[in-house]
Amino acid sequence: MSKIPYIDTYIKEIDNKYTLCIAVAKRARELGSYFSAKRNMERVNVVPPLVDINSKDPLEIALHELKAESVSYIRTDQS
Repeated sequence: MSKIPYIDTYIKEIDNKYTLCIAVAKRARELGSYFSAKRNMERVNVVPPLVDINSKDPLEIALHELKAESVSYIRTDQS
């Protein structure tokens, strides 16, 4: 079982936990598609993992990418 770091350490980089949840979920979904396509030997237009980690868990990788500032998010609406 993988160990996911505490969420409080990410709140410093992102303004609130809801934004964090959406950003990580979207990236984890992309990574899941990447790993699925790789297993099935398909081509996919998704960026592979951007951090060197020994995990295949898309959620854990997405959190580490966000922590390392390898990925970012753009807020489209302020409401």
